[in-house]
Amino acid sequence: MSAPEPSPADDPLADAVARLDRAVSRVGARLEDYQLRLSAAAGDVEAAHELDNDRARLAAALDEARAREDDLQGAAEEAAQALDDAMADLKALLAEEGDDAGDPA
Repeated sequence: MSAPEPSPADDPLADAVARLDRAVSRVGARLEDYQLRLSAAAGDVEAAHELDNDRARLAAALDEARAREDDLQGAAEEAAQALDDAMADLKALLAEEGDDAGDPA
């Protein structure tokens, strides 16, 4: 006859193995959680890079738009001056014709 096997509660080695298994399971669960967090953080970093790139593109587009605005403002000023000159010429011509119409020939 053999001696009865000790129950797990009486076997310190079995108890230590069970505690180790539970600890390893908790470590594995935490590692999975950290991996998920790391993946989320990597996505956030990528999104931040994309936002920086978008900001840079928008800043360049704004600079170009401001340059075009300056060009258009200059063209508008030239056009306004040309209109003023044309109106002055027309007034002068009308004044001359008025003077010529009043002169007996």
